[in-house]
Amino acid sequence: MMTAIALLFYVAVAWLLYVFIAYPLLMALLAKLRPRPLRLAAAESGALPSVTIVMAAYNEERLIAAKLQNYLELDYPRELLTFFIGSDGSTDRTDAIIQEFISKDSSIQLHRFHRSGKTQIVYQLADQARSELILFTDADALFTPDALAIITRCFTDPDVGGVVARVVPVDEAINAGNRGERSYLGMEERLRANESLVWSTVGPTGQCFAVRRGGYDHLHDYRLSDDTHLVINIPLRPNGKRVWFQPSLLVREMNRRTLWSETRRRLRMGQQAAATFLAYPGTRFPWRSWIGFQIWSHKLLRHLSSIPAVLVFLTSIPLALVCGGIGYQVVAGFAVAWFLAVAVGLLLERLRMNIALVQYPTYFTLMLLGLTIGCMRTVLRGGGLAMWTSPRLEE
Repeated sequence: MMTAIALLFYVAVAWLLYVFIAYPLLMALLAKLRPRPLRLAAAESGALPSVTIVMAAYNEERLIAAKLQNYLELDYPRELLTFFIGSDGSTDRTDAIIQEFISKDSSIQLHRFHRSGKTQIVYQLADQARSELILFTDADALFTPDALAIITRCFTDPDVGGVVARVVPVDEAINAGNRGERSYLGMEERLRANESLVWSTVGPTGQCFAVRRGGYDHLHDYRLSDDTHLVINIPLRPNGKRVWFQPSLLVREMNRRTLWSETRRRLRMGQQAAATFLAYPGTRFPWRSWIGFQIWSHKLLRHLSSIPAVLVFLTSIPLALVCGGIGYQVVAGFAVAWFLAVAVGLLLERLRMNIALVQYPTYFTLMLLGLTIGCMRTVLRGGGLAMWTSPRLEE
């Protein structure tokens, strides 16, 4: 009996060590040993590409004016810009505000949909674009004035098929949800940068994802993830290209997340992402492609990592009590302390008290739990999500 428990313990520990330590270290090592930095071409006068910005909006009256003003302030030739906005049956003043800005700048276009879902809207709008580059974005993402100059510079490398940004959250209040998200983004940015130097990142940023027109296949199953499709499809196509993470490409995101809205968001992300991973032969198993190996290492195994975390908790305690040994005792003590911190963190979140020491383990535990439950929903039920509701609209 104890042999079986010990086997489960070592498998669970190996799983966690691989996902959170070994794979990031492998990417960091490969990025040092054989880096593939961008091969930037010299800029030619008058050779800037045209750009279409694509966005879905649903009841965004609180944010849409700031987003459109941000668009007007972009430092890029106006004649090369178009902004397609798909309003998904908005019932507030979103459409009226957009119309006000259209009167100021005719490059803004409003397209109305009736609760079609973000994925369908952005892909249908992108199909209408005639520009050289397409930029997918969100209503709460604000660009720096030089964002398009940075993006177009990256695309002078002929091997680049997509460019993703560094997201900087702007928190309206401090809580476990946004404090944990900020810490998690820092870990993700380092991994994305190293993956890009090795070949291509599989960590998309939906707030800002630029692609070449015709450089990806249209997504026909709108239950899948729009940005995850891009990081898989762009490199897996014949003569596939890389998706590059550009740290200097900064996007400010207005962050109103709470611990609970972030957990619900991760649950939806887990369900939709898992359906997307399993939809492609090249990522269905880790040995099918290099991108498949990355998807399993960076995404799928991490999304399911609350399973080995629970196994470590359940197996380390009896092993420490029955077998003894400093290793089992240290792991058991850490596991107990972690889950006690989560319990205290949940209580303090209810009381609206901010103590970082317990907020971090609380956030990571609920985030991973949401991702795992979402993944298991896909495995047991199949399919992704046709509709996507932003956590900022759930209050």
